[in-house]
Amino acid sequence: MIVVLADVHAQVAQRAAVSEAMLAAQAAAREQDGCLSFVYAETLEEPGRFLAAERWRDAAAFAAHFRSDSYQVYIAELTPLLVRETEVRVYEGQEARLLDPETLDLRQDD
Repeated sequence: MIVVLADVHAQVAQRAAVSEAMLAAQAAAREQDGCLSFVYAETLEEPGRFLAAERWRDAAAFAAHFRSDSYQVYIAELTPLLVRETEVRVYEGQEARLLDPETLDLRQDD
């Protein structure tokens, strides 16, 4: 499985256009073979900073996503609206296993 985490830094004045491009890219990615999940979210403390979290079945599916027409359109629309280069981190590994919360001590010390 491939996990992608990205920070996208958009011009605050262009947030609406960025959101529109991201929603279209998100919908298109979710339709692609091998996409397990794909979501964008804007941070609460820093307007214009968006986070992307993606999961792909394998490296081939992830590579196909980057070659897709929808991704190329997204990049063409988004790039002029950014204030700096997007930071992308790609991880490869096995599926994470969900832990039973009852086995964890989640109490907070005050």
